[in-house]
Amino acid sequence: MSVKTREELKQEFSDQQTATGAKFADLIDSLKAVQEAVSDPSASGKSITFIATFAQDTDGKVTVTKKTVNFSGYQTTEDMQNYQINDVQRVGDVTVSAGYTQAISHKMKHYPTVRLLDLATGLEVLPSEYMVKHADVNNVDIILGSSLISSYKYILD
Repeated sequence: MSVKTREELKQEFSDQQTATGAKFADLIDSLKAVQEAVSDPSASGKSITFIATFAQDTDGKVTVTKKTVNFSGYQTTEDMQNYQINDVQRVGDVTVSAGYTQAISHKMKHYPTVRLLDLATGLEVLPSEYMVKHADVNNVDIILGSSLISSYKYILD
């Protein structure tokens, strides 16, 4: 009794061959039992490659594809360091009165979002109460509306 290839089994059971108990035992030993397909495993650990697809047919044949994570367009941690240093939120006092312009040199190398905080109430000032003019990526002007007569802090994000 032994495991045989499909070709060997075809030879043993071809026309004019006698089917014996030993040949049937070889046939049974050579068969692959039908089994449930194996599901895709969950990920664990760290890798820049991964199993993209996994399939198994009823004969047990497994087909797997592997892919590499595409990092093109992503910044390295080292490359992001300067960006993160420059992107720290800036907070300062508004030192001009209603109707006047406060020029701020922030050196953030981008156009930040500008917010005003009313120190008396702790509430943010509505954006309709002031205007913002970005001179360039490092300088911004805040023009206070005529109704802004309290003390304020600017916040640059």
